[in-house]
Amino acid sequence: MVQGEYAVNGKSTFKEEFVTAGGIDLKEVNFKTMQSKLHEGLYFAGEILNIDAITGGFNFQNAWTGGFIVGESIAGV
Repeated sequence: MVQGEYAVNGKSTFKEEFVTAGGIDLKEVNFKTMQSKLHEGLYFAGEILNIDAITGGFNFQNAWTGGFIVGESIAGV
C-alpha cells in the first residue's frame, strides 16, 4: 500500500469547482425510467437528484444520461 502526504495549493485551472448535494431522495426514483415512485408522470434528471459529485464530467454525464432515459421513458421507447 502506498501512502503519502500531498500539499494542496489552491484550486485547479478551472477555479470554479464545487460539490453539489441534496435533492430528491434516490429511493423515490425508478432508475429504469427516472420516474418518481411517489407521483406518476413526474420525472427527474440532473442535479435535482441527491447525488453528491464534483461539478464536471461525472456530474454532466449523470445529467445527460438521466435526461436521455427520461426522454425515452416519456416517448415510450
